[in-house]
This record gives sequence, C-alpha cells and structure tokens, in this order.
Amino acid sequence: MTIEKNKIQERIPTYVHNVADVLISNNFQAFLVGGAVRDLVMDRDPKDYDIATDALPEQMEAIFPRCITTNARFGTVLVIMESEKDERFDVEVTTFRKEQDYYGGRWPGKVEFATDISVDLSRRDFTINAMALDLKKLAEFDASSEEYFIDPFGGTNDLHEHVIRAVGKAEERFSEDGLRAFKACRLASELEFSIDENTFKAIPASLPVAKMISMERIRDE
Repeated sequence: MTIEKNKIQERIPTYVHNVADVLISNNFQAFLVGGAVRDLVMDRDPKDYDIATDALPEQMEAIFPRCITTNARFGTVLVIMESEKDERFDVEVTTFRKEQDYYGGRWPGKVEFATDISVDLSRRDFTINAMALDLKKLAEFDASSEEYFIDPFGGTNDLHEHVIRAVGKAEERFSEDGLRAFKACRLASELEFSIDENTFKAIPASLPVAKMISMERIRDE
C-alpha cells in the first residue's frame, strides 16, 4: 500500500500542523497516531486527530497557552487551537506511555511515560491503529517513507488484506480493555474487513471484562 507523502501532508489540517510545530520548535517529538493515520492511508477523511509526543504534561502546559489538563495524570492534554476565522479546534496530545494493572474493564492502574514512539504503539489495540506519522520528518522535503511512516506491527499489510488483527497477544489486549471486543466487530463492519482468526477466538474469553463496561460506552461503540 503506497503512502503518498504530499497527499497525506496536504490532508492534515493546518491546526494539527500548528500543534506539531509548537512541539517541534520546543525540541519535542510530534507523531500523528491512531485512527487518523489509518484513515489517511485509506484515503478517508479522519474524524479527529491525536498527537503523541515525548513532552510531559507539565511541559505541554508550559508551551500551549490554551489547553485543558483534566487527564494530565494519564499523559493527555487537550490543546485548543483557533484559526484565522476564530474557529476552535481541539487536539489531544498525549505523552508516549505504557500501561499496566488495568481495572474497571478498561482503565490503566499504572501509567509510565516513555521517550520512544514504538513503546507507545505497542500498547494500542489493533495493528491498523498502531501506525504513526512523524510530523517533523513528514515536513522535510527529502524524507523517505521509511523515515516518516512508522508501522512496527504490519498495519499497512493488514489494511491491504482487509484484516482486523490485535497488536501482540489478542487475549492480553482484550483483557486490558473490555470495549476492544466490541470495537473489533464495529471496525470489521464499518470497514468491511474480516477479523483475524486468533483475534476472533480471543473475544469470548474477554466477555467477563466486556460486561464491566457501561452500557453507554457499549452503545456508542
């Protein structure tokens, strides 16, 4: 699957580039992550944009004059950007992290901040959601796709094969977050993909964890 640099760069909104520019100018990393990367690779319009960085929450608060730090203990800061037309845009910026000791069906009891994007991607749910774009490298004229596109778990191959596959061991991913079983089915239906056999087999064993999720979250999924 071809990753067309110019096409992807142009489709990322200016306000997202602006958030990345602030991080980069302050010597921090800035990676576009999650569903936005998947959608851009698939030539779809993302619904929202999330950035992962090595900046700590208190460092982000210092460089972004307008931000909400409600979830800072989990590493997430909501950065508020405005366009020239005074339109407001929110971008979630989260410190690279790894998670442990989940409780309540989906909440990490322990969060450790990291400095490497690969560590952050390894905690994500499915391979097609575990890709990243290095926004600094993406802006460099002579950067190759190997430099700006990060895909350690074969997400592009699974996109090409139309497969939903868990990152690492499916049993572990589903036991961490009970909503992921529903998400696997929702993504398969929405994208018209199949679910990888091992990933599919792990769903029944995760149902006790899934039952801990609120009906409102299940309904939304």
